[in-house]
Amino acid sequence: MDEFEHELDLLRALGLKESNLRREYEEKVARLREEPAQLRAEGLDEESIARELHRRRELGRIYKEAAPPLFREYIYAATAARYGDPLGPGFEQLRRTKSCAQIIESAAHPIKNLDDRHTVDGFRQWYKARKHDGPH
Repeated sequence: MDEFEHELDLLRALGLKESNLRREYEEKVARLREEPAQLRAEGLDEESIARELHRRRELGRIYKEAAPPLFREYIYAATAARYGDPLGPGFEQLRRTKSCAQIIESAAHPIKNLDDRHTVDGFRQWYKARKHDGPH
């Protein structure tokens, strides 16, 4: 069984939301809910708190790096296609459409429809296109 088939079997068996790695990530993201009140008590303003909670992007990078190699490439490619950056939107990009309060609120909520964004079929199609374009 080649690497792609192995990763595809893992994805089919676990899905994305049910993997231990994804659950661990979601727990860490959920813990971010506790931080705004503490940061306000320390005297930080809304923008500073939003910037602090935007470290969720780095948390996402850490967990993406822990994914199986081919699937990690697929996630980065799909994220880049959606946001123009393989790690997702940067703080300044978010500020074009969200208030600091909205950034703070959304930082503690993982993507609900992840299985709609990164799918078995999407992974398969990405891999076929990747093979056609040559190794990366």
